[in-house]
Amino acid sequence: MKVKNKRTMRIKRREKPWPKESIIRLISFIIVGLSTGVIVASFKKAIGLVAARIEDLFLKARGDIKLSLLVILIFILIASLIYYLSKKNPMINGSGIPIIYGMLDGKFKVDSPRTLLAKFVTSVLAIGSGLTLGREGPSVQIGGLVGDITHKLLKSKDDRTYYIGSAAGAGIAVAFNAPITGLLFTIEEIFQRTNRKVFLSAGISIFSAVIISDLIFGNNPALMNLPIIKQADFSMIFYIFLLGIVCGLSGVFFNKIVIGSKGFFAKIKINPYIKYLLPFIITAIVLLYNIELFSAGEGFIFLPLGEKSDLSRLVFLYFAKILLLALAFGNSIPGGSLVPLLVIGSLLGNIFATFLVNINLIDPSYILYFALLAMAGHFSAIVRAPITGIILVFEMSGGVFSYFLGLSIVSLIAYGTAEVLKSKPFYSHLYELMRKG
Repeated sequence: MKVKNKRTMRIKRREKPWPKESIIRLISFIIVGLSTGVIVASFKKAIGLVAARIEDLFLKARGDIKLSLLVILIFILIASLIYYLSKKNPMINGSGIPIIYGMLDGKFKVDSPRTLLAKFVTSVLAIGSGLTLGREGPSVQIGGLVGDITHKLLKSKDDRTYYIGSAAGAGIAVAFNAPITGLLFTIEEIFQRTNRKVFLSAGISIFSAVIISDLIFGNNPALMNLPIIKQADFSMIFYIFLLGIVCGLSGVFFNKIVIGSKGFFAKIKINPYIKYLLPFIITAIVLLYNIELFSAGEGFIFLPLGEKSDLSRLVFLYFAKILLLALAFGNSIPGGSLVPLLVIGSLLGNIFATFLVNINLIDPSYILYFALLAMAGHFSAIVRAPITGIILVFEMSGGVFSYFLGLSIVSLIAYGTAEVLKSKPFYSHLYELMRKG
């Protein structure tokens, strides 16, 4: 928490009141938003194109030894390129969100244009190749870098932290097509406070980014074609409370494994290049046997809409995705953890509800309801931003999930459970480790 307080105090000391009306500033942050929207939307599109090609290659390689060896060779080449670029510029490693913290604090000196290009390319390759990584962390960093570049190009006299922070929030808003989530994330997680300047700079940038992204690529929620969610009655309140505790415990476990993986791999004394290849080679082999583990696994959120899943399969998927994420994250491969943690949360909710169905306590039609509740709870326990988690699930579902009481209960109990167990907030903990390292 010390890191948060220092960042808040440091930014506060630099604040100067804005004039009541400033067309120049308004245009500046519109430019920030438009630039971020185009670049992050293009980033999402590029990941989709690469992922489609790689996934198709995996499907063709099943049972074909020569093609399987070719897939592994391609993964080695991708890993080698990313390794080379990461050695040239360590600021592209990992999620990227702690880098934004460091830029806001003035702790990291970043060559923004060079880092932006390298982060874009390496993240597209790493995420698109099928590693268990998400797009949101790189989207936040890419947005923040765009904000920094825009500040320099416009030669603005305003504090650059507002450009970096608001563009970072625009990055996550475009990544999920969720503008309110982007605004809340900027307030809760990036600036960790709000005032008129934060709200206006972030709001203008975020809504400009989402509008231009929607105009170019279409206005679609992150989770398309979800049916209207069946809402639970008050008799299920005990299960909702219990799910909050389970999400909190899972969030603590998630942080232990994923963040702990960095220390685990640091202790492995082998050639750094060989160590960097391991996540790619292991993931390639796993995907050759089980392609459903490809990438972040957003399709798992829709499992309750199909045939009822076996409980043992759901448990396997839950642990497999955590371990595959830790494998990539522990080696600081460019890519985020937020989409995977949401997917893992949905699997947790599915496991919880399926267990209740198996012992005849609830109807199977409620499984999707509990899966979405658990997404918000998992986010709150890990990131420690409950309001953002609640709104994120609402926006991702396209507004078909409006049971805010259930979302709020699960999120706040999960948050409280993680606090009681003294689990550190995910991104702040990563930032502390980066500063120590």
